[in-house]
Amino acid sequence: MSVFDRGPAAGTPTLPIDLYSRETLLKPVETYRRIREAGAAVWLPKHRSWVMGRYRDVRQALGDDKTYCSGDGVAANPVTNVLTAGTTLASDGEAHVKRRRQLLQSLSAKALSAVDPTLQAEASTLIDNLCHRDEFDGVADFAAHLPVRVVADLVGVDIDHQRMLNYGRGAFDVLGPINGRTLKAMPTGLSLRRYARTLRTENVKRGGWAESILAAGHDGTLSSAEAKAMVIDFIGPSLDTTILASAQLLWSLGTNPEVWSELRRNPDLVPVAAVEAVRLASPVRGFTRMIKHDTEVDGTVLRRGQRVVLLYASANMDESQFEQPEVFSLRRKGANLGWGFGAHACVGMYLSKMEMHALLRAMLPKVEHISVERPVRLLNNTLQGFESLRASFRQRNLT
Repeated sequence: MSVFDRGPAAGTPTLPIDLYSRETLLKPVETYRRIREAGAAVWLPKHRSWVMGRYRDVRQALGDDKTYCSGDGVAANPVTNVLTAGTTLASDGEAHVKRRRQLLQSLSAKALSAVDPTLQAEASTLIDNLCHRDEFDGVADFAAHLPVRVVADLVGVDIDHQRMLNYGRGAFDVLGPINGRTLKAMPTGLSLRRYARTLRTENVKRGGWAESILAAGHDGTLSSAEAKAMVIDFIGPSLDTTILASAQLLWSLGTNPEVWSELRRNPDLVPVAAVEAVRLASPVRGFTRMIKHDTEVDGTVLRRGQRVVLLYASANMDESQFEQPEVFSLRRKGANLGWGFGAHACVGMYLSKMEMHALLRAMLPKVEHISVERPVRLLNNTLQGFESLRASFRQRNLT
């Protein structure tokens, strides 16, 4: 009898919820609250897996990759876990350290410093254009602009912008259980995998991030297969996570005009605003981990070979960690788990911060008032946030 057949011990906190249902994805906050109230580790019979939703427990698990491992995949289904083998996300130990080190040659704060002027210039042009429009889509026209136009060029791959966006979303959707969304996204995930296999140094942009990874596959730092798989690693942190966080930033400032006024008076709070938007957005809801040996969480025993979903999004709304967690505050201090934590903290966090900072700094001298309405929630197994929202800027009178 496997650990999955045996299930949890009697008396284990259990909830009869579908973490990936349409209802949960459209209104996740109440589900997250139920999980936190039920226990530190809660058994979900629907998924035959555990879930953690409290800040303290999720953070502790993320910092213990010997117990909660990524090397067997971070998806909620075995097919994707096989297909993603060899990526930075789905690796542990020395293999993970080696791959992450290679990515940070392009994505560290120091490496990205040269990119900042380009981001600032592009953001300034964007905000000028949006100020002259009656209304725009806060996701497609605002939040997606820098990731799609600038970052695609930095990666150095010749992909149509919409195709690149589809790749990013599909790559996250296939991390769910075997449900309708996973099955629908699987061809996109397989297409991305096939695309990565076709990459050669001669068909990517000279000096781009992809070229540096592929070169490491030639000089022996990485295997050729590793290098090609790792080009995919640039797409996730470069696209949807930043897009969703930036859309949340726009929504939060538009629905809290007093916060926007405060930010205009105190531009030094730009970094705080970006971090707070990431907390509220929690664009990656969470990943699964494989439990490598029996462990105990607040009296509940988790068995070797079982899976646990680590819900960053729930942890970031934990009332025991954040006062009034539903409020967007420029006075909030302390870290959150929007970019993860530990060895697998988001490798693209510096780039994400830079993009949001560039947008805000371009807006501060030009935008007096932000209007937002008609938000539409994204339906994705792993990502959460806005699919679209209508927005407009009232330009600041400089005369």
